[in-house]
Amino acid sequence: MAYIIDNESYREIAGRKFLAQPALDTFEHDAPRIPFVNHRVKNIYARNFGIIRFQADFLQDMQIRGMKSEPHISLHFQVRGHSNAHFRDIPGEHPLRPAEYNIYYSEHFDSDIFYNRQTGFEYLALILKKEHLLQFLQQNGSPAKPLEKALGQGQPLALFGKAAAVSTEMHSVLQRMLHAPVADDLSEMYLNGKILELLALQLQQYREERKAPALQAGTDRQLSELYQYLCTHFLTVDSLEAIASHSRLSEHQIREGFKLKYNTTVYELVHEKRMLHARQLLLDSCLTVDEAAAEVGYANSSNFIQAFKRKFGTTPKQMQLDRRR
Repeated sequence: MAYIIDNESYREIAGRKFLAQPALDTFEHDAPRIPFVNHRVKNIYARNFGIIRFQADFLQDMQIRGMKSEPHISLHFQVRGHSNAHFRDIPGEHPLRPAEYNIYYSEHFDSDIFYNRQTGFEYLALILKKEHLLQFLQQNGSPAKPLEKALGQGQPLALFGKAAAVSTEMHSVLQRMLHAPVADDLSEMYLNGKILELLALQLQQYREERKAPALQAGTDRQLSELYQYLCTHFLTVDSLEAIASHSRLSEHQIREGFKLKYNTTVYELVHEKRMLHARQLLLDSCLTVDEAAAEVGYANSSNFIQAFKRKFGTTPKQMQLDRRR
């Protein structure tokens, strides 16, 4: 039987709210408030948006019952682990697996959220004021009229009928948001711009999914499993043929399926994961540039430096120097 966490305890560490003055909150392993959960939470709140990064090890099955919050739009990204949610005014269940997301809106959020016993769980929730998103849509030619209409009429919604895949471009934007390369007094401006960039990518994906032919259920599931495999084994895969050996899908089905489902290629996904891994190694460890290059498969560090600069707009060494200032 799942352990039940009450709404107030959860809201205190991961509440959805907006503040006139930007603020940063952090919480870690607060057993009296949430027992059976080793958690690390970092929240950034501003006037028009908030960012909640929730990491946890669930020592047993958990349920957050009757979670309530003020009206907002939630861009909810499942980074690792699994979750499921039931909203009072949005039909159906809303499970999320790694590298999946959805966009939710309600004037009266009231939900039950379920977490299985698991370790290494992480989600990232970006919350927006309705007025902020409506202004963005209207100032940019109303690119998503169904969404704009629902927001204008106060209709609750989940933008995607089922969870959408986080593309490599979205993942890159999220990483930049978590490691903003600007001073504190510029972070609100920087993060606001990144949220709008992320929304543009999501609306593009929404358009494409509405026009694209649906994948067969079995193919869709196998592509999801292969995607998760690559997210874990990106350092060791070396060819599409080798990747196909871990799936019932042919190389052609993988190529076409990745383009349709994730709007990327296997090569682009693996390259993205390796570059992000190298960036994290250089920031969080004592590895040299040559060592980080070798770790992600580059025999020639010059080629690695060029690829890194194309990806992040700076060299590995310059990034390390900027980090130490």
